[in-house]
Amino acid sequence: MNAPKEQLRREYEGRLRLLVPGDAAELKRLPLLELVPPRIRDSVVAKIRPYAHFLDFAPGQVVVAAGEYSDSVYAIVRGAAVVALEPAQPVTRRAQMKGSPPPKPAAASAAPGRVQTLGAGDLFGDRSALSRFSVSATVSAWTPLRVLRLRLPALRMLTAVAPELRRTLDQRYRDETLSQQLRRVGLFAEVDEAAIARLREQAELMSLSPGQLLAREGTLADSFYLVRGGYLKVSVDVGGADLAVTYLRPGDFAGETAILFDQRWPFTLQAVEHAELVRLAREDMAAVAGDQPRLNDRLWQEALARLKTRGAVARNPVASEYLQMAIETGLVHGESVLLIDLTTCTRCDDCVQACADTHGGQPVFIREGKRYRNWLVPTACYQCTDPVCLVDCPTGAIRRSVGTLEVTIDPATCIGCSNCATRCPWDNIVMVETGGARADGKPEEVAVKCDLCRGRAEGPACVSSCPHGSAVRLSFKDMDKVRSVLR
Repeated sequence: MNAPKEQLRREYEGRLRLLVPGDAAELKRLPLLELVPPRIRDSVVAKIRPYAHFLDFAPGQVVVAAGEYSDSVYAIVRGAAVVALEPAQPVTRRAQMKGSPPPKPAAASAAPGRVQTLGAGDLFGDRSALSRFSVSATVSAWTPLRVLRLRLPALRMLTAVAPELRRTLDQRYRDETLSQQLRRVGLFAEVDEAAIARLREQAELMSLSPGQLLAREGTLADSFYLVRGGYLKVSVDVGGADLAVTYLRPGDFAGETAILFDQRWPFTLQAVEHAELVRLAREDMAAVAGDQPRLNDRLWQEALARLKTRGAVARNPVASEYLQMAIETGLVHGESVLLIDLTTCTRCDDCVQACADTHGGQPVFIREGKRYRNWLVPTACYQCTDPVCLVDCPTGAIRRSVGTLEVTIDPATCIGCSNCATRCPWDNIVMVETGGARADGKPEEVAVKCDLCRGRAEGPACVSSCPHGSAVRLSFKDMDKVRSVLR
């Protein structure tokens, strides 16, 4: 019996027993809820209760760990927490089990900037929840700690009706994160610090709901937008038909034509899902671009490339259908999507056997799934740009290492909770029995998914073993290659 895994499972099940909706009266007394107008407070509390939970932590327990993904914001109700801003290595749930206490607040005097303390009324976790970045620092209980955990749907409801809360979260993001995110975008990689500081102060933060229009083709283009979370569809009207041209994902931008040409929008921009954006007025962005030759050159390159793509779609509307299919099916999220050409596939199952041979006898994909024209999309992990399966893994068993593409699962720390399988929108993670038994007598299960045969020199076995070249892998970032392969 794997004692550490059993202990992790017991800890997780103990936390689940505490996850009951917060008492309405207690919720209404919190300073956070006092920001909601009194006339609608009761109805708002009723709506957020399914996504709001009070959690208690003993000193030394980890609330959130660096490197995890979370869809929740936490508000401290009572007690104190310590934030390890620069841990030597991420604190995992497994490390928490060993009982290592968090750094003491007093250490701040010996190592300035390495720790920070939080008290009643303080918030944390909002950056990761809204923008889907991994958690940047470990937060642990310093004293007996009670926190209110708000899942993302509740946070969105509150920010919609409590402008002061929205302003607070936006300011935190502006102060702590925006400069770093601008630097990650190639467009701003060589912009000087003074320009970055100006953009940070001038930026407006926006949220869009699924389907909400951001800009309509032909209307005045007066803004530059940077996507910090979610996806946007970029489309053009051709003969009354709305044709998809491309899409924007976190780190992408739109509005270069507004800055360079002072013209109307050549596209329509629409949120595919909940999206978070940074808006810069045309005048502010143009002023910075005028002082930064490399930035100006990059804007010209992007503008010409997009206008060229727009022209290609207008001349050949069929070219749009692949992108539209990707958006509608979710493939647009995929960094490495397995496709099988059914016109050449003989159903020999060499791909499945090679997968099983690489993974200890257990294949990690299923040769069945959606079909598009002559192509099969098997049940295999897409290695999404924004992998929601990573959210709320109680042991950190599912992870994506920094700088890598593969999302992997560690069977030694997977406790079979099925959170990742439930969260995967495409049903590409399955639960399988290991043949062992849990301490309670139930069959032991672990989550299984494609990991691109990580570490295999020849790459994914499903592709290299196909005798007919029927199996391919595509990134739906590269729509030109997608179109050339799928045509």
